[in-house]
Amino acid sequence: MGFRIIEPKEIEFRIDIPNNIDEEKADYFVEQERLNRALKLLVDMQNPYYNLYISGDMGQIKEYIKDKIIELSNNKEFKIYDYAYVNNFKNPKMPKLLVLPKGKANILATRMNEFVEYLVSNIPAIFESKEYENRIQAINLEYNEKQNQIFEELESKASKLDFVIKPTPSGLVVNPVLEGKIITEKEFSMLDVNIKKEIEEKRKQLEVHINEFMFASRELEKERIQKIKKINDEMGLSIISTKLDKIKSEFEGIKCVEDYLNEVEHYTINNIVIFLPSKNEPFPFLSMPSKYIEYKVNVIVDNSNIDIPIYYEQNPTYSNLFGKIEKQAYFGMLVTNFTNIVGGQIVKNNGGFLILDALSALTNPFVWDSLKKTLKSRQLIIEDPFDKYGANVAESLKPEPIDLNIKVILIGDEFLYDLLYEYDEDMKNLFKLKTNFNHMIDAKTSTINQYLANIIKLCKQKNLKIPTKDGLLAVAKYAFRLAESSNKIWSRIDECIDIIEEANTLTTDNIEYKHIQQTIENKIFIKDLYREKIQEMIKEGTILLDLKGEKIGQVNGLSVLQIGDFSFGRPNRIVAKTYVGKGGVINIETESKLSGKIFDKSSFIIGGYIGSKYAYDKPLSLQATISFEQSYSYIEGDSATLAMVIALLSSIAKIPVKNNLAVTGSMSQDGLVQPIGGVNEKIEGFFDVLKISGNLSDAGVVIPYQNKKDLVLRDDVLEAMKQGIFKIYTVETIDDAIEIFMGKPAGKIIKNRYEKGTVHYMVDMAFRKTIKQLKDNNND
Repeated sequence: MGFRIIEPKEIEFRIDIPNNIDEEKADYFVEQERLNRALKLLVDMQNPYYNLYISGDMGQIKEYIKDKIIELSNNKEFKIYDYAYVNNFKNPKMPKLLVLPKGKANILATRMNEFVEYLVSNIPAIFESKEYENRIQAINLEYNEKQNQIFEELESKASKLDFVIKPTPSGLVVNPVLEGKIITEKEFSMLDVNIKKEIEEKRKQLEVHINEFMFASRELEKERIQKIKKINDEMGLSIISTKLDKIKSEFEGIKCVEDYLNEVEHYTINNIVIFLPSKNEPFPFLSMPSKYIEYKVNVIVDNSNIDIPIYYEQNPTYSNLFGKIEKQAYFGMLVTNFTNIVGGQIVKNNGGFLILDALSALTNPFVWDSLKKTLKSRQLIIEDPFDKYGANVAESLKPEPIDLNIKVILIGDEFLYDLLYEYDEDMKNLFKLKTNFNHMIDAKTSTINQYLANIIKLCKQKNLKIPTKDGLLAVAKYAFRLAESSNKIWSRIDECIDIIEEANTLTTDNIEYKHIQQTIENKIFIKDLYREKIQEMIKEGTILLDLKGEKIGQVNGLSVLQIGDFSFGRPNRIVAKTYVGKGGVINIETESKLSGKIFDKSSFIIGGYIGSKYAYDKPLSLQATISFEQSYSYIEGDSATLAMVIALLSSIAKIPVKNNLAVTGSMSQDGLVQPIGGVNEKIEGFFDVLKISGNLSDAGVVIPYQNKKDLVLRDDVLEAMKQGIFKIYTVETIDDAIEIFMGKPAGKIIKNRYEKGTVHYMVDMAFRKTIKQLKDNNND
């Protein structure tokens, strides 16, 4: 027990950096056993609902998860396919899906393009050949003769009924004949009624013969067309089969392709005319973009060169994940077809893994609900999200769904996971695996060497100059500072790489220790305007601080201010005032609603400590106020508990405390000191204020003994410690801090009383004095 002064050599940053570091042994997930096991389980599990949530800010390292999965997937076979959409010849609004062995989709697309080119080149030649012309001419001649024959029979029947029939482009014209003369309509109207009646009777008989003729004529035309079609089919099929049979043999055994090619064959034979030159396009410039678009193969996924589909999607929008159906303007309308279907990362990584940022997936419109629906159904439907809500007025498609076998990895913070797990029932069912990324790893020699190997490897990947041995020492120190520990190292390697990348701009030679230090200082300088202004106000006396001498009831506490990603320490003057009363300890920050719950809790702890320490044989009569002077912002945390207790005891016992010291630390009701965060920033913040105000001599900071392991201080602070002008004290109890600040022993109870001359004795006597004063006042 007792306080002690830390020797500079105890906390001076030292690590042994080997002369040769083998970056080939680098592992970005060093000391991440939990994460590694979770990833292995993800790879090994066949259950589709074993998706993974990783809690923790991994920075750029998340991009290397794919490397780890590939490593864990050695000797495993993944079922990987190509995906393509083709025309549905029966219903073009519902495109058909082709699932092919990897590498086959683009081959099929090429073959179909070649097929169309072949038909465009050969069909016109066949149908414009002399052979074809002769065969068609023979059929036409045959049926013209048959047509003439039945017409002659009709004329004969008409003649017997005294009628003449003449064919015209608009049909048959029938006129009666009277006494060898053709009668006009006018002449017919002037005939005797009986004659007209006789003619009408004969006309009715003729109409029967005309109907018989028309029927026979239509039947002849049908026969003619069928014969021509048969010739067309025979000649077309020979052309089509010559090419299509080769494609069929190349894709034999792939049923979806075989079915598709059969449909292509049937459609082409029945629509062979589309390959013949058209002379009836008055506005060819208004045609659709592709004349033979129905033969296209729209490859949405080509896995030719992929062994394990895995991808980190940095921007998980709806279309990037689920795909989209693009539209084109045509005659003032938005139209689309199967060639406008675009695949997203889900289908592109089907059979493998997809890595997403959890917050981005939640905040991008339509993504989270669609992702859950897709994972639950194990089917992907490529559609316009607005179609679900009936908000899309443009023409749309309903492509055939895609069966899925994909694992999703979400990366987010713990708070987000807790929210999802608590309020989204699907979360626990779809993401059965959850692990944490360890931000601070043990700084063993092997770990440090591997960490440095990672840095060297990344430097080479980014074409950066690799720091020298001393430069790597500075980088390592920076990583330890980020971890706020002398025996832990920050696992976010990318932040160290950022420092090296910036240091590369400072020199064309080797990157030494000084270059890394200068880079860190520059990084801080461009962010620390607010800190600079605070220090200026302290120097000018606008912010009041006593940094020398002694004062009763006044202590320099330490706090950390966070401005975005920049944090720094600063001293605060904490003042306690006490007087006779029964109101207990009143914290002005709490009463002003400028404090958080943890800070408020510390006020109750102080009350508990005072009561247990001095009310062992008497009631306490105390009214006390504690204030953070010139503090107008929100205060949270319990790291000022030690400072507030020292100020309070000083005020009660009227014992001055040293103002060349500052203190930080939490405390229990039993007076045991507890560790705090931000110890390096707090120490350096007080050091900087002492330096700019000219009070850096025989000064120091009191910290919890548990925080000694967290010290990774700047070189100038260590130098001041070596010169003896700045000290760091560690304490285990409030009594240790009392002795440092008040220069007197804290004191122990001996025979129901504290030792005379001690701080606790003087506080105890002050309480007894107030009790006596209250009794005397009551008696008066």
